[in-house]
Amino acid sequence: MNALQGYGLLRVIARVFKFLAWVILVLGIVGLIVALVSLGGTGDPLLRVIWTVGVILLPVMAISWFVQFYAIGSVLSLLLDIEENTRVLAVRTVEQ
Repeated sequence: MNALQGYGLLRVIARVFKFLAWVILVLGIVGLIVALVSLGGTGDPLLRVIWTVGVILLPVMAISWFVQFYAIGSVLSLLLDIEENTRVLAVRTVEQ
């Protein structure tokens, strides 16, 4: 069985996870910049505290999600590579 035929969708899913990881990281950075810029315009002290907490949590969450999504994509790629290498080795062993 060819890995591209049997596990093509899984390879796509791994790439999608890695792509989403980068999108989340970029959106987190953009959100941080927007939050910092809009923080100066708030006059209400309670709203300023809420924005400050958001400014602190946004990059932490973005980095955390980036690491998780990228790790999932990398583990899927690793498992597919292990399967492919195992299959190639099994074919070589049978041929000898």
